[in-house]
Amino acid sequence: MAGLDHLRLLQFRAGYNLPVHAAVEHGMFAKHDLEVEFAYTPGSDYLIEALQTGKCEIAHPAADDLVAAVESEPHKQDSEIDLFLFMGLHSGLLSLIAAPEYPDVESLRGKLLGVDSRRTGFVFLLEKFLRSKGFGLADYSLVEIGGWEFRYRALLDKQIAATLLTSPFVADALASGCHLLARGDEILPVYQATCGAARKAWARDHNEVLVRYIRAYLEATRWCFNPSNRRACLDLLKKHSGLDEKRAENTLATLLEPERGLYPDAKLNIPGLDAVLRLRAEMGYLQPPLPPTEKYIDLSYYRRAAGVAEAS
Repeated sequence: MAGLDHLRLLQFRAGYNLPVHAAVEHGMFAKHDLEVEFAYTPGSDYLIEALQTGKCEIAHPAADDLVAAVESEPHKQDSEIDLFLFMGLHSGLLSLIAAPEYPDVESLRGKLLGVDSRRTGFVFLLEKFLRSKGFGLADYSLVEIGGWEFRYRALLDKQIAATLLTSPFVADALASGCHLLARGDEILPVYQATCGAARKAWARDHNEVLVRYIRAYLEATRWCFNPSNRRACLDLLKKHSGLDEKRAENTLATLLEPERGLYPDAKLNIPGLDAVLRLRAEMGYLQPPLPPTEKYIDLSYYRRAAGVAEAS
């Protein structure tokens, strides 16, 4: 594919990758002179390290993953911080799921709970929920397992009592007899979950490439929301998530749900990012006064991409 700019994208394995798969297979990336090679990360720590060391140009981490990475080097000045967020994918699309033996929250006392990381990602959503139900730190144990699919397998293999899962793993776990204990929006109604992230230095040197990536992703997301493309979306989910027709339909319905699904405009949720910072502070991982959200973002690339997309 001569003449195309090559990008390496690292993401978690999940149904919400649908726009990426659409952009690869239905030509949105190629339309914008991009060849995107995507791979799946085993977990948050690996993804952030890969982004920092240049093993990928773009990543789709949780907002909290990037905040944690930035704050892990507090000696750095803002001008030296290299990682940043440039768009938002969704607010969570996750649920707390328990194994068949644990039908309610109270039954999780004293049990082992699976997380991606003890210090980043969605672990603080889980802990906030448990605290709201009267759990103390001694009432549960956390084990780091990795991304969604690894935690799903650990849950079915009875290695853990509960974990946070996303689509399609939520429906698959429920079909196996597991229990839905809480949805993400019930834990924290406003939240920024998965985002687009890159290195500032790379983005400065490849600003047009990043703008074209965002533009293509936006077009692919809108394509996914177009009812006339429903059949093609189902086929993509079946191909990339190994789903049968019914599971693909359930997953697509979740992704396109107006209030809880993918962001149709892929715009970063600033109030949701504020919530990420407040939650990290609540859990003792940020000290007041809280940093401004501007420390972690640069929306100039998105504005350029969205402005052209809106005009076209």
